[in-house]
Amino acid sequence: MPQVQRLNNVRSININNNDLSAEKKFKQRVRQVHQRRLSALFLVLGGVAALLGSQLYQAHQINAQTRTQLVQQHHKLRQARAQRTDLRNQIHQLHDPEYLDNLIRYRFNYSHDGEIIYNIPNESNKNLNF
Repeated sequence: MPQVQRLNNVRSININNNDLSAEKKFKQRVRQVHQRRLSALFLVLGGVAALLGSQLYQAHQINAQTRTQLVQQHHKLRQARAQRTDLRNQIHQLHDPEYLDNLIRYRFNYSHDGEIIYNIPNESNKNLNF
């Protein structure tokens, strides 16, 4: 029987204006809390998005610099290969006795027996005083 007594002790709910305004205040308070939480969530997500955006921008800048350096290095490589080809051609020509003879005669003004060398100034040597 103790259970029956408990049921009899239950009060009936009286709904009046005071209870409705308290319920409205509670719902407004819950709505305010949800809005604050949502604002805080958007603020945190905005911060994370800004951080990731800055990282993405920084990675893009580094990528652009790396591409520029890569283009410069390819240009240097092409120049080095061209220079290597020229040097190999010069080495190959130096093994040719006829080319070597002409080179020595031109650079060092060597002559064969009985030859006379005449130096005629060209346009680049015109202003030189001899």
